[in-house]
Amino acid sequence: MYIVTFINALLEKKISLRYILGSALVFSTVLLCNLSANDTLQVDLDNSQISWVGRKVTGEHTGTLNLSNGWVVMDKTILIGGKFIFDMTSISNTDIESPEWRLKLESHLKDNDFFAVDSFPYAILEIKGNQAIPDDKSASNHQILTDLTIRGITQGLSFPISLQQSDSIFSAKGSVDINRTLFNIQYNSGRFFENLGDKLIYDDFTVKFMVKTKEN
Repeated sequence: MYIVTFINALLEKKISLRYILGSALVFSTVLLCNLSANDTLQVDLDNSQISWVGRKVTGEHTGTLNLSNGWVVMDKTILIGGKFIFDMTSISNTDIESPEWRLKLESHLKDNDFFAVDSFPYAILEIKGNQAIPDDKSASNHQILTDLTIRGITQGLSFPISLQQSDSIFSAKGSVDINRTLFNIQYNSGRFFENLGDKLIYDDFTVKFMVKTKEN
């Protein structure tokens, strides 16, 4: 729009050199603003790791989960948005040595008692923004604000991360506790069932992550 107005002015009347130079300066500034627009960076799926810890009265289980896709939106070095899509069919256990019992647990986590992956094969974490943590002495330097969707249910979730940059690659690591009952996962929860004894499973499970972007 600015270019058209400028050309029309040139054709219709004489313009001073000062006006031309001033217009050129404004136009170049617009171009520079466009060049510094927000960057969308793809997540390096091969070099990112997601793990989980689930706890019960008699102990705990650990495992991994794969990302199906993901990207982040950066305003220079500030994380302002993004989305992570988790492949819930990839849930695996890492602490049970017996293949038979390991498969039994993995199958149970995928059925309707837990993540119902036949109906909800993906979980989605959408980044809404983040806040810097001032004067924080821990490894975390940002508080990330997100919407998490599991089993078709979306809940707001915020948690600290450590965000680092090396050349054009960004990496984030941290952990977050998630209350499974907020996503209608009630199996052996003391909040919904009484007298569970050693069958009780705690509501919170922990997700640990290290996520990297691809080289831009």
